[in-house]
Amino acid sequence: MCHTLLHDPKLHTLLTEADEERAARVRAAGCFCGGRLHSARYPRKPRGIPRELRQVSYRRHSFCCNLDGCRRRHTPQSVFYLGRRVYLGAVMLLATAMRCAVSGCALRELCEVLGVPRATLDRWRVWWNRDLLATPFWKVAAGRFMPPLAEALPASLLARFGTTDPAVQLLQALRFVAPLSTVTEAR
Repeated sequence: MCHTLLHDPKLHTLLTEADEERAARVRAAGCFCGGRLHSARYPRKPRGIPRELRQVSYRRHSFCCNLDGCRRRHTPQSVFYLGRRVYLGAVMLLATAMRCAVSGCALRELCEVLGVPRATLDRWRVWWNRDLLATPFWKVAAGRFMPPLAEALPASLLARFGTTDPAVQLLQALRFVAPLSTVTEAR
């Protein structure tokens, strides 16, 4: 299920549209100093992209204030990228959720299909279940769930966004963790 969802062009369209929508809102709001924001997109080479989508040029939305003396950068939250990580946020979320459910031969196949080393999957699992829980974001955001989420993140997070469409479910979960994708938008 994981790798078929990642190969679905609909998912990439949903993620791209969500990022463009957020970027448009940040740009329209302008800079805190009153200046206009100019596009300052920068290239990314994300891992975990299906072969058929690798020819697309991936660029992260970012803006820069036009006023001398300010020039502050504004990087909107993203559902496509999870901060400075090199893998797509969708890959990181889905692969870690699957990692908790598989072992042995199925785990090797998961790593091979996604091109993610097992050590990386294990590191992501630690991040989701230890490092994320210690962030100020999570301490506030976790209160939105009643009953509280189980420790088996991100699978329990995905389960809370239950819809009939797995691509929409993933998009909702990525929107929820999008504040982790940047530090500059909330300044």
